[in-house]
Amino acid sequence: MENPNDRYWGKIKNLGVFSMVFPLIILIVSILLLKKGLPELVDNYEQGMARILQYILFTIGVLIFFFCDGLSDFFTRRLFVADRQREQENLSSYFAYVFIIMWMLNMISLSGFVGFLICRNLTWLTVFVILNLSLQMKYFPSERRFKKLLELVKK
Repeated sequence: MENPNDRYWGKIKNLGVFSMVFPLIILIVSILLLKKGLPELVDNYEQGMARILQYILFTIGVLIFFFCDGLSDFFTRRLFVADRQREQENLSSYFAYVFIIMWMLNMISLSGFVGFLICRNLTWLTVFVILNLSLQMKYFPSERRFKKLLELVKK
């Protein structure tokens, strides 16, 4: 008979894997769009509103990248309880934590994808996807990471 705890960790790791595959899907779709002849959205993306929008998208991606530890700590303190007797509640909260953090990190790739649609620059998107994946490896769900987060709450 399978241990319910093993099933839980299997499900949460599947969520982590799916979250990590998403940026790669965006990159593959972008490559296919370029091969199919994606038209330019704007004539000159270095001027006017297109440039401002690209700066905003770049800023969003960079802010998430640089402040993800602070955002992680914020959600950790809001979702977990320090009481050892309520570990099941913390396990449920960990699922929510993983979902929030992994998909917040996917916002890096999504902002890169919107920037790609504006300027058709695959390098821009690739850099954002690499940043996204590198951070997701750091936050990939595991029992060790879960225990580390609980230690942070207990301090």
